[in-house]
Amino acid sequence: MNGTPVANGKLANGHGHPNGQHANGHHTNGHAANGHHSPHDSGSSRPHPQTTCTQTAIEPSSFFGKLRALYADKVLKTQLEQMKKQGSYDAFKLQWHPAYDVRPLKAGRTRQDGIPPSLFWESDVGKWIEAVCYFLGSEGHDCAHKQEFEACVQELVDMIEKAQQPDGYLNIYFTVVDPEGRFQNFRDMHEMYNAGHLLEAAIAHYRYTGSTQFLDVMIRNVECFANALGAGEGQIHGYPGHPEFELAVLRLYAVTRDPKHLEFGRYLLEERGRKRKEHGDEPFFVYEAKKRNDYVTAHNMDSIYNVDYSQSHLPLHDQDNILGHSVRALYLTTAAADLGGEFLDDAKRLLGDTVNHKMYPTGGIGSEPAFEGFHPAKYRLPQSTGEGGCYAETCASIACMMTSERVLSWGLDGDVRDTMELCLLNAVLGGGALNGRQFSYANKHATWGDEVATRKDWFEVCCCPPNLSRTLGMLGGYTWNAKVLEQKKEIQLDVYLFVSALRKIALPDGSTASVKLSTEMPWNGQATFDLAAPEGWTWKVNLPRPSYGDNFHISTPSEPGSNGYHTTSVTASGSIEMTFDLPVHLLSSHPLTGQDTLTVKRGPIVYTAESVDNPQLEKRFPHFEGVGIRSTARFIETELEIEGIPVVSLTTEEGEVYAEEHLGSRPAYSPVNVKNPARRWTRQPGALVLVPWFARANRGGAGHVRTSFLRVN
Repeated sequence: MNGTPVANGKLANGHGHPNGQHANGHHTNGHAANGHHSPHDSGSSRPHPQTTCTQTAIEPSSFFGKLRALYADKVLKTQLEQMKKQGSYDAFKLQWHPAYDVRPLKAGRTRQDGIPPSLFWESDVGKWIEAVCYFLGSEGHDCAHKQEFEACVQELVDMIEKAQQPDGYLNIYFTVVDPEGRFQNFRDMHEMYNAGHLLEAAIAHYRYTGSTQFLDVMIRNVECFANALGAGEGQIHGYPGHPEFELAVLRLYAVTRDPKHLEFGRYLLEERGRKRKEHGDEPFFVYEAKKRNDYVTAHNMDSIYNVDYSQSHLPLHDQDNILGHSVRALYLTTAAADLGGEFLDDAKRLLGDTVNHKMYPTGGIGSEPAFEGFHPAKYRLPQSTGEGGCYAETCASIACMMTSERVLSWGLDGDVRDTMELCLLNAVLGGGALNGRQFSYANKHATWGDEVATRKDWFEVCCCPPNLSRTLGMLGGYTWNAKVLEQKKEIQLDVYLFVSALRKIALPDGSTASVKLSTEMPWNGQATFDLAAPEGWTWKVNLPRPSYGDNFHISTPSEPGSNGYHTTSVTASGSIEMTFDLPVHLLSSHPLTGQDTLTVKRGPIVYTAESVDNPQLEKRFPHFEGVGIRSTARFIETELEIEGIPVVSLTTEEGEVYAEEHLGSRPAYSPVNVKNPARRWTRQPGALVLVPWFARANRGGAGHVRTSFLRVN
């Protein structure tokens, strides 16, 4: 790729290096030499997975290696074709497109029928560029379309550079369609959201190419926003409606070490939810709407006062109940966790509320389709439209992974690790078809009525597919974290995920250490770590003890911690063998969900029933409504492949399936007595076949699914 070269490995301001090296050539793996954190260090001693992912080569023949090959060779190509077809690819040419005639805006005023679909195009392109840079920058897989992708990325970067306005402003819609709307409606118009995704793409591009062309553009764009928004006189005392820019500008600080970038990120987090006198002691978005004389609200808001949708009802330090749009909320907590200090406490508190009270067993997040978000009440988790909702947007589970990783970067926590793994292996992977050509935005846990569980080629608003791609692209960064403690001559390895991979770690004297993880996860509880380092160095390895495993054995002496991790040490070179059982567990729903159900889980994998495997049962009980299993149900494991990806399916033993007959003919409430029990179970012939949730909707059939089944007493 072309572009401005990096002079002596540094940015124009003298900061940063695409491989995380300092000017003296000593690689620190992004950690402070003493290994200590300071409040608000935002990644200065805690590298981001987007940075470290290229230091890990994932084994091509492994489970994740096959998935990554699918995304590198097919999914990214599919998404490129769709962006060109949609118009987003060429949009930076700043020419009129027919899509701009759909729900056009004037002066940034809100439309009740929704915002224009073209409003998000920058973010889609940005995430695709970011994903390409991660895949091409990672060892282990030679992408079939490498030359084409590199050429397209360069073409896009050139167009983006030319589209930037003289003052640094960069937004397609508010340059071509509605110039009067610039900075008029931060609540709805996604100017900073789009900029955040372009900024993350620019950082990835810089890391991959060494060129600052794209990064320089986005630094000017950050300065444009920082001039407009802030605490100073004459500035807008505001923040973005859809968080994303916050986490991106904190990542920028980790590259530039420019304190202005850190301060701007901190300002945006601290300002959110404040009520200023100059705003009439009302939330910023209320003041902003009144200022533009705009009392119209989108269909997902009751009134201009409904600011919990955008997590601006209270300062973040005062929020205990996670509310509003789920992706917005968890992008916000990701930034908070990265910043640290009190904001880390906020992120932990709100992540805990999410996981304990508002998350589906698959790691799906967001039960309310009307506004793609959280119900204010805890335990409100219906499975289907007919039961009252369920949305579970793919992006929301990705955002939960992002927050979890940032929390882990401050200190190991087995529960947080389990959450990150749960989201990845179920809700996140389930967002893409295994043929590499279709995707899902919402992920209902059961179908109903005329609904079917199918994926689509593309969407009017297409945030999820490229988000999924960049997540798989940076998987190596989610796998583990390495910290080099030079004075102790110790390499600390914190393991987050079980992924067959090799990571090389540069040491201060120019030598290299390496760790190779070979694992049969997520199907078998086995992992081998082969460690190699020069004489005189030692390894301190923190191994997760997943909550779903039994009979753990570690081949080297280890100390169990209270945080869900075991710590073991290896001198210079050696191996660690880890084994554990993966029994089937049945997850019981909380009574306040209003459901008395069981969900089948084996290891980290959650299972679902599809009509394609159970045609006779599903014909009698459409969408598997009324089907139940006992808490003592036993299952037979079977290995199979779906679109070339190996999985383990589960089948109940004969006589383990029950159902409630005539559900549709019974009244909502009926008397209960000895002759008329509350539940009227009948044993069904045959068995119930279950497949991993992420692998559903890949084999045709009627497209009916159900994930949680009635509990048979």
